[in-house]
Amino acid sequence: MTIFLGRAAGVRLSLSASAALLCSSGAVWAQSLQAGLDTLVVTATRTPVPLSQVLADVTVISREEIERQASGTVVDLLSHVAGFQVSRNGGPGADANVFLRGGETRYIAVLIDGVRVDTQNGSGGASWQMLNLSQIDRIEVVRGPVSALYGSDAMSGVLQIFTKKGKGPVRLDLGLSAGEFGFLKADAGLSGAAGMFDYSVSASRERSDGFSARTNARPGTRATDRDGYTTEGASARLGFTPVKAHRIEATATQQHLTSRYDASISSTKDDYGVRDLQDLKLQWNAQWLDNWSSQVVAGQSVDRYGTPLTGYLTQTSVETASWINEAKWGAHSVSTVLERREDTLKNTEVRGSSPQHRSDDGLGLGYAWRAHGSAVQLNARNDWDSEFGDHTTGAVAVGQEFAQHWNIHASWGTGYRAPTLFQRFGRNGNPALKPESSRNAEIGVRYLNAGSEWGMTVYRNQITNLISPPTDSNTTTSCGPLAPTYCYTSTAQAQLNGVSLQGRTVLGPVRVSGSVDFESSKDALTDLRLRRRARQHASLRADTDLAKWTLGAQWLAMGKRFNDDKNVVPLGGYTVVNLDAVFRINAQWRFLARIDNVGDKRYETVQTYGTTPRTAIIGLRWTPEL
Repeated sequence: MTIFLGRAAGVRLSLSASAALLCSSGAVWAQSLQAGLDTLVVTATRTPVPLSQVLADVTVISREEIERQASGTVVDLLSHVAGFQVSRNGGPGADANVFLRGGETRYIAVLIDGVRVDTQNGSGGASWQMLNLSQIDRIEVVRGPVSALYGSDAMSGVLQIFTKKGKGPVRLDLGLSAGEFGFLKADAGLSGAAGMFDYSVSASRERSDGFSARTNARPGTRATDRDGYTTEGASARLGFTPVKAHRIEATATQQHLTSRYDASISSTKDDYGVRDLQDLKLQWNAQWLDNWSSQVVAGQSVDRYGTPLTGYLTQTSVETASWINEAKWGAHSVSTVLERREDTLKNTEVRGSSPQHRSDDGLGLGYAWRAHGSAVQLNARNDWDSEFGDHTTGAVAVGQEFAQHWNIHASWGTGYRAPTLFQRFGRNGNPALKPESSRNAEIGVRYLNAGSEWGMTVYRNQITNLISPPTDSNTTTSCGPLAPTYCYTSTAQAQLNGVSLQGRTVLGPVRVSGSVDFESSKDALTDLRLRRRARQHASLRADTDLAKWTLGAQWLAMGKRFNDDKNVVPLGGYTVVNLDAVFRINAQWRFLARIDNVGDKRYETVQTYGTTPRTAIIGLRWTPEL
């Protein structure tokens, strides 16, 4: 469900005509939208806040939307979400980059149940191809810089994944899917609650023979073979509520991925990579008084990647601990965040005597006031980095209702991202790198009424000390005074401007939602476009209920991009259509079907790497209460 300024951005089309055409399914849709106003989200403020009161550009992706995706990872899901563009070196198991409002992958802070997921390898950022869909209950996305809440990384936004939580009677959830290119997927989950305890456990396995990712592979070489993948995952969540005011929760997730790739167009080896991602969390929520609550969290994530044929290995461990307090009185609330983060990198290409560990201590303060259709939110944070010392960020947001169902908001904020240990101490590392910084300003308007919502956001994000990779591709040469082209540098600047429109409405029996983004992502010094980012992209979805069927269609259009920073190698625009259907056999059984890339469109998001051809998948789900 897409929201904007504390609820959603949506497009109301032909208000009076639509109202006349609403049928029973449309009325149900309208009721669900209205009920969503009371949904609690936590990512925008780090404390639970009703959706209607959030002063941010937020999207909530429900479990129903996740199930419709049928296969792949979070990358495939986000390609249809406002503000996102993705590029990938092949199919679902391949390396992927995710751009939010034109910002790099490393500018998006990613959390799983509150645990930070990141890597100190390369340019940093989460390993998106590891974020499997099977264990996810919902996803919250906050656009815009929120470093004043989360510290380093969150210059373009935050994405938080929530795994399934047990409630009510014991429930079993079994799924089995099969499709073209040897695709098979099986997942199982068990959840429920008993007395003071609630629990949820799940496991999944997915595999595909894949397709030949390289479009320029030389005949007779291994580069022409299929590049398949196998992924396995498991998650567990246990909650203990001894009294109503206190809850202790432990979560754990694990993902394993083996994916084939082609290191070159004439490769003679069957290259493959092995990835593992694990995270653990222990959390204590306490409601001390009616107006005072606190949360204590300790977590760890470990991201490991290796290529057995070459002996390359990298592993990042991120350990975090936080203490959050919130006090409320009347229309006012004050929050504090005390947080520590420690990153450790093990990498075969990092100099042995160089630091492979860093820490960051952060203190954040927040104030919010909401009354009489007006809202104000102030946040400030100071981080002390063991490598770079003090860094202060802040944010100001205001909102005002100016007519029935209408709201306008404006915000300004700063963000930063510390260089990775690899960028400073790897083979091409530069110890003199500085943290990247951003200044973002945005203004938006939204409309929300019954079964329709729409909104528009205009933003401007300036990034300084932008870190650029080595300009020479010869990775056998180390960085140094005599070979500066092999070094990371932090002298670039970027200008990320854009307009984002989002919306949903009901047209008779059809539910319609979509977004249109106009972006200008440029190097501020050369005025050239940043690579692999289109100026325009749009997504549209329509679905309807017919008896026991729900039929849906999804359309994605992407404009022209450039594969390189010099804007010499173009990547053509493309349009892709997907179809999906759900048949509810009874209360326990559901049949699912999906066809991706119906027109079998051939296109590239990275030069010389193809994308998934037309693929049909069918599946069956069984969700009985035991």
